[in-house]
Amino acid sequence: MKTNVLCVMVFGTLLVVGCGSKNDANEKNLSEATNASLVKKGQLCLGIATKWPVDLQDSDRGPGIVRGSEMAALEKVGLVRSHETEIEVTYLSDTRPVKAKVLRYELTDDGKKFYQEKQTVGLIGEKESRGDICFGQQALDSVTKTEGPIAVGDKKEMTLYYTYKIENLADWAK
Repeated sequence: MKTNVLCVMVFGTLLVVGCGSKNDANEKNLSEATNASLVKKGQLCLGIATKWPVDLQDSDRGPGIVRGSEMAALEKVGLVRSHETEIEVTYLSDTRPVKAKVLRYELTDDGKKFYQEKQTVGLIGEKESRGDICFGQQALDSVTKTEGPIAVGDKKEMTLYYTYKIENLADWAK
């Protein structure tokens, strides 16, 4: 799939990638550096990084509530399944846990194929694992324009404008 999105990437130290001279800012070097960056950071995910399973109380499932809509859409395409269950919840104003009915969403076997776990920083600065559902990978389509390089301190930076295509696009994302 090809997108019509124009992307801008600022390269600082990425210019030290090479061809004839490894420091030349030519299209081949810039393309290789951009591709290397997209392989590492060009994963396209839904942006719902969370811990699984996902439990939704009644207040999380009403009209206009994003989380409930997201889970319902994922269930519709077969990536998650839901079932009613009870959990213990301790509210801020209470000292003891109370039972609450929730709709629990769990990843299906198909959903697990697209699930990627990542380390994130939690509320108190500790690292924790969260997962997201990913559906494709950005890959360089073409370099459309470059600006620079300019000196920034003791480094050189330039701006690269490019278009990308989406590789390995999941069928459910089409």
